[in-house]
Amino acid sequence: MKDVMDILKKNLGMEENDEEKEENETIIVPEHSFYEIILMKTSNLDDFDYALSQVVDSKNPIIMDMTLLEKDYPEDFKIAAEKLKSFRDTKGGEAILLCQNGKSVIIVTPPEIKLIRK
Repeated sequence: MKDVMDILKKNLGMEENDEEKEENETIIVPEHSFYEIILMKTSNLDDFDYALSQVVDSKNPIIMDMTLLEKDYPEDFKIAAEKLKSFRDTKGGEAILLCQNGKSVIIVTPPEIKLIRK
């Protein structure tokens, strides 16, 4: 019976090829229906702490411009770097430096979102 159905599908142009079968089989459904990416400038350590708490609490990625923090408060910038390292080690989140030419822009994601480096 399956052979008859396959012949009918082929003759009617309804035959599925192998590529379509693979696409149908690999469906990825995220936990969230969507992710909000928050853009933020951190001018002090409180802003940084707030941004990091948003990543943990709301599970949304944040792109942070830390240029002002680095230029105005270098000691706080070092503390923020340590907190970011701790976040990566304890929470399993990720952080990548996006831009360094005169600016320090990073993206921080919760563990549910993986960043692919190419």
